[in-house]
Amino acid sequence: MGSGERSQSSSSRNNSAGKPYGNKGMRNRGGKNVVFCNCGLRTVMKYSTTAENPGRPFYGCSNYEYGIHCNFFRWADGCEEQVSATPIPLEVLHELSWRMTSLESDVKTVKMMTMVLLAFVVTFGVCLGFSLLEFIFNK
Repeated sequence: MGSGERSQSSSSRNNSAGKPYGNKGMRNRGGKNVVFCNCGLRTVMKYSTTAENPGRPFYGCSNYEYGIHCNFFRWADGCEEQVSATPIPLEVLHELSWRMTSLESDVKTVKMMTMVLLAFVVTFGVCLGFSLLEFIFNK
């Protein structure tokens, strides 16, 4: 808050009936219209600075300035632009499907190899443990 702006204390704010808010009123203010982000926090209203939407209000994650945010975004005026989707060529879809199937197969193979390796390590450990116990008790 720069350039001479001053914040009002909660005791000097008034509701629509002209009565000052108490602590409870401040806590519950706007309960129906509150927008929460994916972090579970109340969003903050900001204003767009882009050439396409100058000054347009939007809700964003309150942690955005701290670099730990959920990328939540919603226009405050409720209007959403229609997203035009470019159709994906059929051969590209087939290629992606083949790649997905191949990757799923690779994942299954790696899981199986991991289980076999784990079984080997456990078996080796048990055998080594018994060998050490036998060595210790035979002395």
